[in-house]
Amino acid sequence: MIRLRKASAGQAHLPTASTGREGGCPREVEVVAFILDRRSVSIDEEGLAAHLDGCDMCREVAELTRLMSTDHETTRREIRVPAAGQVWWRSAVRARLEAVQAATRPLTWSHGIAGACAIGLVLALFGFAWPVVRDAGAWIVARALDAAPLGAAAATLVTTSVHGSVGLMFVAAACILLAPVALYLALSDE
Repeated sequence: MIRLRKASAGQAHLPTASTGREGGCPREVEVVAFILDRRSVSIDEEGLAAHLDGCDMCREVAELTRLMSTDHETTRREIRVPAAGQVWWRSAVRARLEAVQAATRPLTWSHGIAGACAIGLVLALFGFAWPVVRDAGAWIVARALDAAPLGAAAATLVTTSVHGSVGLMFVAAACILLAPVALYLALSDE
């Protein structure tokens, strides 16, 4: 049974549970049953109506029961259940989408594995070709410096600085090339 406590200054009305034995009225159940069975807002029975005039607790219970019953009826009338065809159509669309996702999952994995193999192959070829690229770069720099009218000290300085930074340039280029692949793998669905 629900009973409202009287609020003191500054407090809200809080519902509390009551069994009817702790100072509650023994006719509360009868009031609730009468209102719910008759679905009426007014109580027609003379004895129960006379009791409600004298009992504050039963009056509160009757008012709450009326409000809850009215709210229940209003909500029941406003609920719109979708048609069976619409429910079937939505479930069919959902089933198709789930089937497409299940079918594309292995393809996504195979694309990822193929991309990883391609990256590994490029890195392996780069590892095999690195000595040739390093020697070719040193040869090109040496020929360019021999052709230019620079001093031997300047030529040595440029050669050593370029020779040391070629590896760093290749690492930066590899990062720039691999960044989109890493983003794709990180942001893909699965």
